[in-house]
Amino acid sequence: MLRQLSIALAVAGALTSAAQAHGIWTAQRHGDLAIIYGHGAGDDAYKPEKVKSAVSYLASGEKRDSKVLHQAKNALVEPATDAVALTVILDNGIWTKGPDGKSVNKPKSQVTGAQSASHSIKINTTILKSGAAPKPTGQGLEIVALADPMTLKMGDDLPVQVFADGKPLAGVALYVDYVNDGHAQSNRTDQDGKVTLFVRNDGLNVIGVSHAKKTPDNAEIDQVSYFATLSFTLPHEED
Repeated sequence: MLRQLSIALAVAGALTSAAQAHGIWTAQRHGDLAIIYGHGAGDDAYKPEKVKSAVSYLASGEKRDSKVLHQAKNALVEPATDAVALTVILDNGIWTKGPDGKSVNKPKSQVTGAQSASHSIKINTTILKSGAAPKPTGQGLEIVALADPMTLKMGDDLPVQVFADGKPLAGVALYVDYVNDGHAQSNRTDQDGKVTLFVRNDGLNVIGVSHAKKTPDNAEIDQVSYFATLSFTLPHEED
């Protein structure tokens, strides 16, 4: 029953603009690892130069650069061959809401009658192989798996912890199956930023969370809006 209640928290609040936020994750496309930008099942085009970094992590915790390959409407990524995890950051620019309620990709000073402005940052952590260390990397927002998801199966519990700037983030609800059920949310994280989910899919799993950081000293934006995902694909035997 508790598990059902956790999933059922796709209430009216989940239909706000935060719930509609796009995220990024990685997934196999024609044998390549693609950086996907979208919401739910959406797989939208984007300017590949918006991808600002891609870092591989080894089981030892050592970091290695990953190669980002620009395509016509998206980007591919090539992690280090011995990487167990990968972090990708996409800078989606500044979006300002005008007097008509519509957002445009311009700073506040360039929009007459601007209501608010936000700098949109998308962050993804992909678990590539078993052995990834469960610790934060200091990103503006990130989800850390406290159990190795590559050793789990569909239906197993998956404890996670949410961090903002390396510190536990309390009181946020996570999108438990962002690709297949983009509005379903978890219970809120506890005082240590922790909450227990469960593995939803026997294949690609994408978990998401959003958080905004106010910027009172910046005249061009009111906040930095982060959307972070944790993704992994349960391994299958070759056919």
